[in-house]
Amino acid sequence: MNRPSCPYLALLSSLLSLVGCTGDSASQTSTEAETSTSDAGSATSETDSSSTEAESDTQTSPDLGTGEDPNLDIPPPDAEGCHAIYAQDHFPEFHLVVQDIVWDKLQYYWDNGELLEDDPDEDAKEYLPLEVFRYQHPGYDEIEIYDAEIRLRGNETNWDPLPGDKMQFQIGFHVNDPETGNFLGLERILFDAATFNRTMMRDRLALQILRDVGVPAPCANNARVYVDVEYLDPAEEAESGAEFFYGVFTNIEKLDETYLERAWADPSGDLWKRASWELKTNVESSTDTRLDALEAAMTLATVETYLDLEAALRLFAADAALPDSDGPWAGGLNYYLYDDPSSGKFQLLPWDLDNTFDRFDDTEPGGAYPPNPDPIVWEKANTWGRPWFDLPLEDPIWHAYFIDMMREVVDLGYQPDILHARIDDYDAQIRDAVHADAYKPYPNDTYDYKVEQLHDHIQDQYEFLEQWLACWEGGGTPDAEGYCVP
Repeated sequence: MNRPSCPYLALLSSLLSLVGCTGDSASQTSTEAETSTSDAGSATSETDSSSTEAESDTQTSPDLGTGEDPNLDIPPPDAEGCHAIYAQDHFPEFHLVVQDIVWDKLQYYWDNGELLEDDPDEDAKEYLPLEVFRYQHPGYDEIEIYDAEIRLRGNETNWDPLPGDKMQFQIGFHVNDPETGNFLGLERILFDAATFNRTMMRDRLALQILRDVGVPAPCANNARVYVDVEYLDPAEEAESGAEFFYGVFTNIEKLDETYLERAWADPSGDLWKRASWELKTNVESSTDTRLDALEAAMTLATVETYLDLEAALRLFAADAALPDSDGPWAGGLNYYLYDDPSSGKFQLLPWDLDNTFDRFDDTEPGGAYPPNPDPIVWEKANTWGRPWFDLPLEDPIWHAYFIDMMREVVDLGYQPDILHARIDDYDAQIRDAVHADAYKPYPNDTYDYKVEQLHDHIQDQYEFLEQWLACWEGGGTPDAEGYCVP
């Protein structure tokens, strides 16, 4: 990887000015750094701003301590085809060296993210310089990357000021070097710590189930993150101590160009993030004509024209089995669409599955998230609509196909013995680290209880799904609301 010689000085001066430091040189370089380091949430922010920076700055190679860059020696993928850092038998450690001014800025953004959403002069998700990113894969040389950048991730509305929650991060290796910047072939990695994912297993377990049933879901495991805050003031540094353990995170594969190259025969299509209809690839050449047609679909024929309906109903079935309150099946916004050139149709891709499994625990009558929601009828109260599900299920052939998909999902991906063993394996792998995680916003006994609750949910949901399927497979018919009548 390359170490830029100029942009870090500019950005550092910019950050100094942001926290109240003054001086002519700081104010002069602040303006120069604003555009190049900002990730303002637009469709082109991560690509365009960094391209300009890379073209204008001279970059030199760091001393990696070996004759050959170990970043080029990529460990082989696991049996599923997942990148080695996401292998299920691997519990990776990542070490981040961060200057104190950057760490303070991240904490400021985290504490005030929602308040800053409407401030045109602040971007709580801007990339900031990471002094050193360090990782060593078993059996491989240690890698140190000096031009990576770090930003916060997640929905600012849900960020809780520290110590009520711990920050969540995305590391960008492409920001200063859009053409070749990477970590073992990856342009980005992210560390997720959703507040109410108390087991830290929801995304990991859900994505594994989706992959088991044939959905091209991203890969995920858990990871440990260590932070070393480097203080600019020697007096503070002497008092600060050394590297500290910032906690256990879910380590999730980013849906980006690298994922497309791994998971799809033709990775050249348009990738859209549903939450904001944000285009993530081909931002200079694509149009939204086809997406507009799918979004406006009012008939089944139009849906069939633009959407791979067989694949979509497989994802809907898997979402319903989990269940997932934020995905397309529930009327949520947490998913992507890939306009696949090979099929000529859009594919739905799952994303952000932390509201799954034991999230459905509202036992009060009429509760928003009831246990065992009906796979056809239930839809979240604050739904964004789901015409790509409702229109097909009005058709008897597609309705029968969805029932078949539910059976396939249960048989291939929702067998209790397999899932209980998987949860036990995850727990054995991460339990000691979770208990040592002083930054998680709940005590250790809460983690222990939630693991047991996850086991209980799996068993209860499986039994419900078998009863539900028995009704439909036994010749049941829908009542006025869509529930199966034996």
